[in-house]
Amino acid sequence: MVILRRAIARSLIAIALSPLAGQTGRAAAHPIHSTFAEVIHDKSRRSVNVSLRVFVDDYTEASLAHAQRLANARGAPVTRGASLVEYALATFSMSDAGGRRLSLQSCGGKRVGELMWLCFRAPAPRGLSGFQVRSRLLFEMYDDQINIVQASYGGKKTSLLFTRGDGAKRLP
Repeated sequence: MVILRRAIARSLIAIALSPLAGQTGRAAAHPIHSTFAEVIHDKSRRSVNVSLRVFVDDYTEASLAHAQRLANARGAPVTRGASLVEYALATFSMSDAGGRRLSLQSCGGKRVGELMWLCFRAPAPRGLSGFQVRSRLLFEMYDDQINIVQASYGGKKTSLLFTRGDGAKRLP
């Protein structure tokens, strides 16, 4: 399982960085600073599936900076292969109704043009009602960053909007 997670992390970093190889400047800036997370409860598997959509250039820069901060704090070299997953797990989280943080596990990712989709899963045997979601992706980079979380569970669909300074928000 650890080997699989490492392989996924290496694949994600290769996907993210491949078009950036050889560039001397940052890719053309886009005017929108946003992320989108789709959170779906899979009743038959008793789990939650999270799909994070991010802009590759912003996310890659933020994840590498996060990896550098961790490496500096640990006094170790940067582990680039795991930086995409580590950054996501440091800035996006869910807790159950009892306040216990879910152990989100990476289930891969893919790049589509300027966007990257990251996949995470965790057990959620009782559904998502009362769960708390925290989304702080890219807030350290952009003052106007907006993160949208759309959740589908128990026949309901709800959206949460996160801006800088917001804490966790509860799903109804």
